[in-house]
Amino acid sequence: MPPVVRMTRLGRAAALLAIAGALVLPASAATAGDAPVATKSGALINYVTTGKLKIAKRIEITVVCSANCNVTSHSVIKGPGVRISGDVSGSLQANVPGGPFFKPNGPLLKALKASPGRFKLVNRITATDPLTGATDAISRVFRFKR
Repeated sequence: MPPVVRMTRLGRAAALLAIAGALVLPASAATAGDAPVATKSGALINYVTTGKLKIAKRIEITVVCSANCNVTSHSVIKGPGVRISGDVSGSLQANVPGGPFFKPNGPLLKALKASPGRFKLVNRITATDPLTGATDAISRVFRFKR
């Protein structure tokens, strides 16, 4: 039986700050031959992350905007005894992959590694083009792998 993750108020606050402190920043500069491939179709924003998320000290969800956009991300980690949510906002340049990331604290990371199939990350992203005012929202549920 996997260990039950118990979090103190300080632990929850640290986890929330780690999630909320993650800014939406470009992961890397894309070149002309490095076009990102979308996996979930939206008019303005698309997920680049495919399949399950790898359990690590820093877990990132990669997205790409087709135009310069302002992005708001809401993520919830759900699992046995754990429900942590956090919101992140920022801007993305056109066709440059980037997105929210979070850094799980020690007990959560240990629980994720012990039983990755029992956890999931629910993510909802809303993008707004500041020039036209166009809005697009996408969402996805991610599972974890070791």
